[in-house]
Amino acid sequence: MNYFYHNHKKYFISFLKNQLIKRTLKKSFIYFLLIFSIFSCIDPIPPEFNYQSDLVVIDGLASTIPGTTFVNIKKTILEFGRYSTQFISGCNVTLINSDTKEKVSFVEVESNYLVSKDFRISPGSRWEMEVLMPNGKRYRSESELVPNEVPIDKISEKFTKELIFEESLGKYIAGHEISIDFEDPEEEQNFYYFQYRGFEKEIYCKICNRGIYRSGECVSQINNPLAKEYYTYLCDQSCWKINYNEEISLFEDEFTNGKSISNLLVGRVPLYSNQDILVEILQLNISQNAHKYFKSIKDIVDNNSGFNAPLPSALIGNFYNIDDSEDPILGRFTAAAGRSNSILIKRGGINERIEGEYISHQPEELGDPLPNPITYFAPCIESRYQTKIKPLTWE
Repeated sequence: MNYFYHNHKKYFISFLKNQLIKRTLKKSFIYFLLIFSIFSCIDPIPPEFNYQSDLVVIDGLASTIPGTTFVNIKKTILEFGRYSTQFISGCNVTLINSDTKEKVSFVEVESNYLVSKDFRISPGSRWEMEVLMPNGKRYRSESELVPNEVPIDKISEKFTKELIFEESLGKYIAGHEISIDFEDPEEEQNFYYFQYRGFEKEIYCKICNRGIYRSGECVSQINNPLAKEYYTYLCDQSCWKINYNEEISLFEDEFTNGKSISNLLVGRVPLYSNQDILVEILQLNISQNAHKYFKSIKDIVDNNSGFNAPLPSALIGNFYNIDDSEDPILGRFTAAAGRSNSILIKRGGINERIEGEYISHQPEELGDPLPNPITYFAPCIESRYQTKIKPLTWE
């Protein structure tokens, strides 16, 4: 079965408004709303129900593909009558091999916890995750066995004028569908979770709204009436920005075990820019429990029975408080065996309207009423969303 859906933020907000006004939601239902927010870029919206703040959400992935292991830790907040999540800084995050007890520490980098770019886990190994919070609480995940890797044989793209319906615009926007071919192993049941990383040339390595770039950060100029609304800073070297899919794509081989899988749609890349983009598809082989967890998120949006459906237990995830079993933890640690394949999409010749926000170059200039020194460039910071390492298949 191929489970593919687009969890666009506007659809989700509209869906909530139509449904939540009909009933008072029980507290446990809040849990899955928050978990769903991990996987979609949801703007904060006014709560229409009893929202619970200060819940911890841990989203962790360890994979056999170098550069894909990361952890994001947030807490739910209610601020000025609006709800969202906030990154929790200062956590001590450790990945632990359940058999050898090898420990791998994470480093905090721009609202994520990361390991070295060349780190990878191996198929057949078992891993778990432990998080020490700034307040002393200790959270640990259940142990996960890393499945076998399944390679991607072929990757292709197809341009379509009606890729995704943009609710805010009231129309479809154009983009590219990404499909793959692969051979599903016959000896075992496999559960696949597809992601993509999109690499584009970074133009501005820093944009400061109502501020200027000094000493590695944006310094506010809100009290300077002569300052511009924003300033752009070019990259001081070649740099690529990294975008990720805003959808969940799943596949299981219940009816295709051991067969050739052809032209399977695994990703959609909206035309938000006319720059060339290198799309790297990550085919992650995950556990059945992980697949059930991600599918539960899909079902919450797609289920025809709406909110009358029973709440899937998989939404709670696999983290627990070591010292307090009553402390609810949202999110999940997933160990995955991954293989990747890339395709470079040339978008310069596409005449369709670009719906992405265009930011014109607005640098500091000599004579501007700004503190010295006048600055034109910013560094390319290695992070989950930016890299100075040229992608291997970039032409």
